[in-house]
Amino acid sequence: MPTPKSSSLSISMVIAGLTVFVSSFPLLAQDSRGFKFNNLTVSPYVNLEYTYDSNPYYSQQGSQGNQNKNSAQNDSGDSILTINPGVDLTYTGNEWGLSGNAWYGHDLYNNSTRLNADRYGERLEYYRESAKGWRLVLGENYLKSAQNDSILDGGRGLWRDREQFEWTGALSYDVSEKTRLTLNGLYSDLSYANGTTAQYAAPLYGWKEYTVGLEMARKLTEKSNLLVSGSYQEYISDGATGGLSDSSTGYTLQAGLGSRATERINYRALMGASMFDYAGGDQLVGWTYSLDANWIISKKLAASVAGSSYFQPSEQQANQAAIVYTLSAGLTYRPMRKLSTRLDVAYRREENQYTIGTVAASTEEIYSIRARADYQLMRYVTVYGGLEYEDQLSDVSAQEFDRYRASLGLNFRY
Repeated sequence: MPTPKSSSLSISMVIAGLTVFVSSFPLLAQDSRGFKFNNLTVSPYVNLEYTYDSNPYYSQQGSQGNQNKNSAQNDSGDSILTINPGVDLTYTGNEWGLSGNAWYGHDLYNNSTRLNADRYGERLEYYRESAKGWRLVLGENYLKSAQNDSILDGGRGLWRDREQFEWTGALSYDVSEKTRLTLNGLYSDLSYANGTTAQYAAPLYGWKEYTVGLEMARKLTEKSNLLVSGSYQEYISDGATGGLSDSSTGYTLQAGLGSRATERINYRALMGASMFDYAGGDQLVGWTYSLDANWIISKKLAASVAGSSYFQPSEQQANQAAIVYTLSAGLTYRPMRKLSTRLDVAYRREENQYTIGTVAASTEEIYSIRARADYQLMRYVTVYGGLEYEDQLSDVSAQEFDRYRASLGLNFRY
């Protein structure tokens, strides 16, 4: 099911979507499915899954900790049953189209019943292009979940009841045969559940984000563009206390290279600098990067890599800022028509800057790896299984943990 990526990645995803409106990836393509209503395709599905989680509370003790089922926090491993119905839809018109998804999930824990929860979300994207060189992409998505925000899916690696709503948009115009300008924007509202119970030992802080940017793509060769991109960000943070301002601003300027008209390789790689001013504190300056690439190596093999770095308000410390570095890679192999396999690795580093106050800054690192296989049993039924390992390191020992998850499921899709 969809997991919203961090806001700083969403802008790059929208811009990339302007160049490829309908993904043509034969390696992962499935047989044509769904109910057809003229240009509308509706494809409902249900996932039934069993998962074993060695550390459902992300505790430092992990499976070696508390074994008491009646305790406020049971640190032993647990089994989880999940049901996840949803529906995908696409509509293709004349020079425009829509795609969307809505889903619901319920997790039922065997021992840690206090973690039983509903989660749900939806997304919708609209695109339009014209022969005159205009291209428009608009998108929105919503998520409500208590599950871990996996960095393998572009998340922040945080576990907490939360809601997130995003609007994204990008408008591009071919100024000439060699030059394209793209204006992009984003609005995001992220909020976490907080309380004084043992379930939430420490608060987390969300924010509202407003971002606007402009990118120029200049043709270098028949297959490559020079990219120059600038953006402005404004945050209104939930974490302001002590009479300090809840607003912060940031500026980013980057340059790099991007693919132009390649069938097998699609990439964007930029590097530059960002300035960030949080709650009237010292201005932070640092190098930042943005990377997104896909390579269809053969009919059976494909690879991808993505990453970014950016400043943001700290989600764990009030009145503070953080710089985040992310990098992930994936390899998909389809040895036969009915079987596909995938291996993903991801890394995330978050350095709290502590621009206000005298508390020593902390650094957290998360490493994650996941392997998965999908086999189509019959036309409407696919069986899948996977293994995932995650390890978090921190200057604060209480925030360190590791865990593994093993899952087995059935996907029913029409």
